Amino acid sequence: MRIDDYKPKQNVTEKINGEEAEWKNGDIILISSGTASGKSFFIRNKLEQLADQQNVNILLLVNRKNLYDQNKEAVEDSSRIKVELYQTIENQLNNDEEYDFSPYTYIVCDESHYFTTDSGFNDNSDDSLQAILSLQSQIRIFMSATGHVLFSYIKDQYRRRLKRTENKIWSYSIPRKFNQIASLSFYTDFYFVEKLIEYKFNKADDKIIYFADSIQKAYELHLKYDDSLFVCSKSSSKNRKYLKHVDDDQVESMVKQNRFDCKYLFTTTVLDNGFDLKDEQIKLIVCDIFDVDTMLQCIGRKRFKNDQDKVHVVLLNRNNRKLNNYLNSVQKKLDEADAFIHGGVEEWKKLVGKFSRKSNYIIKDNAISDGKYISKKTVSRVKYLQAVATRDRIKAMLDQNRETNNFREETGGRKESDAYMMYISNLLHKNKITLIEKLFEKEELCSYLETIVGKRIYKDGQKQVIEKFDIKDYRGRLQKDISQLQSYLQSNHLKYAIGSFPDNRKKLEDGSNNPHKGKRYWLVSKFNE
Repeated sequence: MRIDDYKPKQNVTEKINGEEAEWKNGDIILISSGTASGKSFFIRNKLEQLADQQNVNILLLVNRKNLYDQNKEAVEDSSRIKVELYQTIENQLNNDEEYDFSPYTYIVCDESHYFTTDSGFNDNSDDSLQAILSLQSQIRIFMSATGHVLFSYIKDQYRRRLKRTENKIWSYSIPRKFNQIASLSFYTDFYFVEKLIEYKFNKADDKIIYFADSIQKAYELHLKYDDSLFVCSKSSSKNRKYLKHVDDDQVESMVKQNRFDCKYLFTTTVLDNGFDLKDEQIKLIVCDIFDVDTMLQCIGRKRFKNDQDKVHVVLLNRNNRKLNNYLNSVQKKLDEADAFIHGGVEEWKKLVGKFSRKSNYIIKDNAISDGKYISKKTVSRVKYLQAVATRDRIKAMLDQNRETNNFREETGGRKESDAYMMYISNLLHKNKITLIEKLFEKEELCSYLETIVGKRIYKDGQKQVIEKFDIKDYRGRLQKDISQLQSYLQSNHLKYAIGSFPDNRKKLEDGSNNPHKGKRYWLVSKFNE
């Protein structure tokens, strides 16, 4: 079965609508569309048919070994498509060899956001990008669901250049939809994710994918859960000690069948791009990747079979303080890079200090062997672009949250440190923001309230109620007023109410004097379902 046999509702082939026949050598094609929108279907069907008619070949570039294997499995031996890794090109360039693009008329850069999103840990993606953009006799096609950073750069830098040679940039865009995300939640403590799985995804056939930012975290969870598969990159030397824990047979089976047979899949971002998992039993995707575009790629690994096939998504939350710290760190790197760009090494040294040994991933050292080691600093284009995009995105998160908090205060509410959650919720078109810890706190609160429904609670018992609610203002002060407790119940749509009443009884039910006569008490009531 070909992995592109599922035809999506929004189809790239229909969007291009036969215009591929008008593309000329030297043109650049930008295809921006979500996962499962038929990008691969177009390449392996319509474009290959056209290439066959023209008697030319296609070079399909991908960025992950598992994706390479999956594409090789799908492409027939007689195909005009050759599948290659970007890293193969980069390795040749690093060895002072030129990659021979001449056998190909179409250069297809699949998952082309690779050039920018991988630049944080890959010093060579800039080299392969510039080699491809410098080609003049080929049609270069860049495809991605999250390629906005790269696409903006290409449009800004190459539109005028192409006009001189009577070439053009063709852009095709299909808006992304997230209808099949059943729910979106966030967590700060992984304990609550495990608790959520225990309560909600405990069926034998419920499958869960966890995308870990840390290979150590993915490995530790694999050790903890028996019915699991662990996957990491084989190309990184840092991963060498973990490779013996990767079951190659299971991974190969997953590549061929587009599904895994255990309950848990613990993986790094080695599976973040292009790799398809068509399995209705995948019910939950957990991701702690901070980069938004990479996170979207991770979510996109599950391909949906029909409208009833949905998935729940849980993401690691970052509070506003962490966002500000990261923003300051990125801005500092950019300031150093700008100093280097405009004033060279001397200007950069003025900013960082003559003897500074702090690294800057945007400014890289190029080692040149010519009898002796010489270090030549340069600024990586793609790293700089990605850093600017990251900075702007974090600023947008914080700016939007600042406006929301102003509105909250004006309407009697309180500030929240939820910039990240609000931004992602808006991005994925989800109105409801759920922090899993708060969800379980509400359940525990409801369980407690159930035990005191209808009971009079006097001053000596009200302290426990206040502590159970555990409502704090933005300064961390515990809120004690009953109106604040009632407001919490209403705003969280809990089926309880709490009020304060005077105790006017003279006698108790047993006929004894009421010791609380004239005092006020709290009373919790419950609404009918």
